[in-house]
Amino acid sequence: MNNSQILYKNTIMKGNGSQNGVITRKDQVQIDFSCFYTKPDVQSLSFRIKDSSVVLQVVSGPWTYTLTMAAYTDGGLQNLVESSTELQLNQKVWLQLKADGLDGDAVAIVTDSCWATTQPSTDSSPRYDLVIAGCPNKADQTVTVEGNGLGTSNVFSFNVFQFSGETSAIYLHCKVELCPKEGTTCAPTCPASSKRRRRSSRSNTAALITMAWSN
Repeated sequence: MNNSQILYKNTIMKGNGSQNGVITRKDQVQIDFSCFYTKPDVQSLSFRIKDSSVVLQVVSGPWTYTLTMAAYTDGGLQNLVESSTELQLNQKVWLQLKADGLDGDAVAIVTDSCWATTQPSTDSSPRYDLVIAGCPNKADQTVTVEGNGLGTSNVFSFNVFQFSGETSAIYLHCKVELCPKEGTTCAPTCPASSKRRRRSSRSNTAALITMAWSN
């Protein structure tokens, strides 16, 4: 192998049919041959977020608040993913869901579910689940959820992916609910087993927010 080519070499040989291992009276054949191929170009696929953050005005029962979804490249949420930021496949990314305009002592936000699709519609297919019933999808070991149901913001993270056989945009959807803190536990219980998760008392109105990624 060199910088631009992959070279294959081989030899075809015909046995000499030696007599007593010393002499032979048959023709000896040795054919050397080779072929080469140009090295294929390996292109890395990167994703860009269409908007650095998505802002949604929500009215849920007696509450009116602003829901923001923003992406970061670090767990400390210091490096915001901008529309010019390139994200590589399998790179870790953190998504924060934050509600402004709520009393954090009285109500918490719970990210009930997050999933990805190849179309803007939330119920389109194919679909890949990241957060299910407030907990990480157990089938994806890269997913983590932090601070869910504890205050007016929470974070989940995962490694960047693409749908098999697809090169189109990815749409990340999240369903967020409000949970009054008085007399209840808003944080979802995420057991290691597949037992039914305990559900806290949440508001009847859920907010759906979507962030688009392109490659």
